[in-house]
Amino acid sequence: MAADIKSLIPKEPEQLIDLKIDSEIITNLILKELYIHGRKTPRQLGKTLRLRQDIVQKLINELKQQEMVGMVGGSGMGTDYQYGLYPKGIERSKQILESDAYVGAAPVGFEEYIRICKAALDFNKKNFGVNQRILQEKFSKYLGFKDILMQIGQAVCARKPAFVYGFPGNGKTFLCGSVVKLLPPMIVPYAVEVANQLVRIYDPSCHVAIENVELEGLDQRWVLIQPPLIVAGGELTLEALEVVYNKKFGCFDAPPQVKSNGGVLLIDDLGRQRCSVEEIFNRFIIPLENKVDFMVLGGQRMEVPTDAIILFSTNLDPQKIVDDAFLRRLPYKINVRNPTTDEYIDIWRVGAEKLGMKYTQETMDFLWGLYKRDKRGLRSVHPRDLLNIIFENKRFLEDEDTNIRNSEVEGAYKIYFVSQLTLIETNL
Repeated sequence: MAADIKSLIPKEPEQLIDLKIDSEIITNLILKELYIHGRKTPRQLGKTLRLRQDIVQKLINELKQQEMVGMVGGSGMGTDYQYGLYPKGIERSKQILESDAYVGAAPVGFEEYIRICKAALDFNKKNFGVNQRILQEKFSKYLGFKDILMQIGQAVCARKPAFVYGFPGNGKTFLCGSVVKLLPPMIVPYAVEVANQLVRIYDPSCHVAIENVELEGLDQRWVLIQPPLIVAGGELTLEALEVVYNKKFGCFDAPPQVKSNGGVLLIDDLGRQRCSVEEIFNRFIIPLENKVDFMVLGGQRMEVPTDAIILFSTNLDPQKIVDDAFLRRLPYKINVRNPTTDEYIDIWRVGAEKLGMKYTQETMDFLWGLYKRDKRGLRSVHPRDLLNIIFENKRFLEDEDTNIRNSEVEGAYKIYFVSQLTLIETNL
């Protein structure tokens, strides 16, 4: 699978002109690398910039003529000469870093990015599909909720957006995040040049590079990744859906709907953002309906593909946060319901075994009594959390008994389900 889409990566550029970007961008990257990381050989710089060594050497020769860099060490072999900055180069590097602090792989041109991105998206649509068999294989170890998985699988098969709702603690975020298991790999550039600015596409915080894939002879400015999962939660703002400046990396970042191409964009905790649900929905109308969006940078407005499966997830009452117009554009509404007693028992049994504790029906009967007494609904997360409290209590007491006592269940229940979370004044 990975090898197939790899064929879309262009051949390795052999000359500066083949890069299809202004050579000054590469020169600036070389200067910044030498300023930030110190002396380097052309081979080392080429590895960092993902370019051929001879391309880097040619630009270094030009910088030498401008008296910005010079040889500062090496073994005596030409390829091992180390280069460092001269005073003019130091001054120039400082000027560049004030407006553009990006370092790393050289960018690809915007037009090339659009062309290859569209080709990769079309390739995956034509060659990879999702059906019931694939879903059952990918989720064979998942406990329960087969009906919900079937609904999610159908939405992924149709590549349609979905509205996922239900009580907290039933695994909505986990289920939505697991959708990427059904999707094929994607290729993205490390960065793209947009209006003479560098915009970071590959984000190691949310993209996972596929290791041990031979890319010899191919353009190393592209990276093969697992289908991306981009999660935007309560911190999401409308500004975050535009090209924004990333202070940490000193460069512009592509918005989440662009980074998620070929994967899943999960708008989690819908209704808890600082902007209204209506504002979020209005912002997503074009990406939802046309699979495109616009990156605005340097006064230019450029169309980009935004072909991801967009999922909206909430644990709030849908009737209170969304209107009919919103729901009408989301054909799939998926209720992540509470677990049945059988599903709860399965989760408890597996969780107990993982922690080295024994499952008994007596324990479950006692626990059901507590739930019924308090008229408490079941949640998928409850077994894991209660068992962890019991296990941690045993470890604290150095209790090696693998049986779960009713007193331990009741103790964990009281800690986890606080009946009155408030300060209590004690009088003399």
